[in-house]
Amino acid sequence: MSEHFDVVIIGFGPTGATLANLLGLSGVSVLLLDRERQSCQLPRAVHFDDEVMRVFQTIGISDQLAKRLRVNAGMRFVNRDTGKLLLDWPRPQEMGPNGWYASYRFHQPELEYMLHDNLKRFPSVEIRSGCEAQEIEDFEGSVEVVYEDLKKGERRRVSGAYLVGCEGANSLTCKCVCDPAEEAIEDFDYNQHWLVVDLVLNHPKPELSDYTMQYCHPEKPVTCARGPGLRRRWEFSLSEEERREPLEDADVWERLQSWVTREEAQLERHAVYQFHATLALKWQRNRMFIAGDAAHQTPPFMGQGMCAGIRDAANLGWKLQLSLICKTEALLLNSYAQERIANVRRYITTAIDLGKVVNSDSDQDLFDKLKSAGGKMKSLKSKLGKGLAVQENDQVGSLFPQPLYSRIDDRPILLDDHSGYAPSLLITDDLKAGLSDKEMTALNKLKAEGFCVVWAEPGSSISDVLVHLGLKAVLVRPDRYILATAEGAEEFGVVFKQAQQIRQPRSSLFSS
Repeated sequence: MSEHFDVVIIGFGPTGATLANLLGLSGVSVLLLDRERQSCQLPRAVHFDDEVMRVFQTIGISDQLAKRLRVNAGMRFVNRDTGKLLLDWPRPQEMGPNGWYASYRFHQPELEYMLHDNLKRFPSVEIRSGCEAQEIEDFEGSVEVVYEDLKKGERRRVSGAYLVGCEGANSLTCKCVCDPAEEAIEDFDYNQHWLVVDLVLNHPKPELSDYTMQYCHPEKPVTCARGPGLRRRWEFSLSEEERREPLEDADVWERLQSWVTREEAQLERHAVYQFHATLALKWQRNRMFIAGDAAHQTPPFMGQGMCAGIRDAANLGWKLQLSLICKTEALLLNSYAQERIANVRRYITTAIDLGKVVNSDSDQDLFDKLKSAGGKMKSLKSKLGKGLAVQENDQVGSLFPQPLYSRIDDRPILLDDHSGYAPSLLITDDLKAGLSDKEMTALNKLKAEGFCVVWAEPGSSISDVLVHLGLKAVLVRPDRYILATAEGAEEFGVVFKQAQQIRQPRSSLFSS
């Protein structure tokens, strides 16, 4: 008989590790399998945004992580030959409505270490490194995985109520879910080879921009990005001929000579990557799911590849946990793909459009498409697909801001810290005053069962947000997206009904 877990996760990168942390918060029994014996030691992803930082806040690593980050100044697209500014994408340098800065630069090995180390808090999570999943069998009530312990050369079998494949672009789980692939995976026909170079400066070089610089050119575009500390990254587009030629360190330094010399920095690594744009159209088959690069690949021009995977984990985690303890499994779990595919598609297509700017030497006709009138671009905030929502308005499916909840000894407590990885229902005092006795009794019962209900007192930060949105009540999901809204008492019944559908005892969320 195989060992059994609530959830088996294949892949221990940022997406899989984030999902394991979120499930660990809920006390779910999790097995993590990864063929690598240690976490990533080299930089890969280098950017994440404030929404992702809120997920790290929920997990409990944000304060530690913030000390190792650099707030991103933004991105500028310039003609490589003339230096003309084609497109400006500045990022705010003050805390934003989500309680964090809008954009961060990070070093992936440091993030992965924190994610992995944080899992030690959760006795329900087990990690097996150096273990390669080789077979997946889908049964009516469970999924079985046959894996090989690469160190011992032994094959073993485990099962889970659910399986999530986070094992990257060559995902075994994706092959099982998206079969046949030609019908289940959308290819945006975007394939480019780029040389990626990471180095660490010996001393600061102020003449190198704090902005990420996209040097646009039809044949030889280049990206230069600042990382935390003295870290820097360059990316060089390669022609068909160049990508076939072997690259030595001397060749890399020759490409870098316009910006930095061999005497000024230590070369950490260089590698040739093929940038793709693909999107799985199926993210679930029975009890199997895919997330992260197993479900989608996006060009790096928005820095949203890893971010999309973290959003996948935040969306799926609470639905898996709730499906383990209630009978709304099909409704909840089917909504995962419905919501996430629509969300990530906008990031992929916008990244492709930005790639067209990088591979050009003029503004072309893309400014309107990128909503960048006057050459200034605003950050994209993509809504969820319909999924669980029963209302259609401007707020539902959008990320809810993170206002201040309270202060303890002058220490700010943000809303996410109060609610945890759980839904919350925010209600203004004036709506509360207009509720019937029957509605108040039902609401108090819901609150007594552990549902997070917050009364937004006049003048409070939460009340200010609701006033700004024109709302009297809002139901916020555990992944911080708005599920339902009420502009008055007549709509509150819809909000309350949806709250009942996703209610879960708070004690179950923090049992570990």
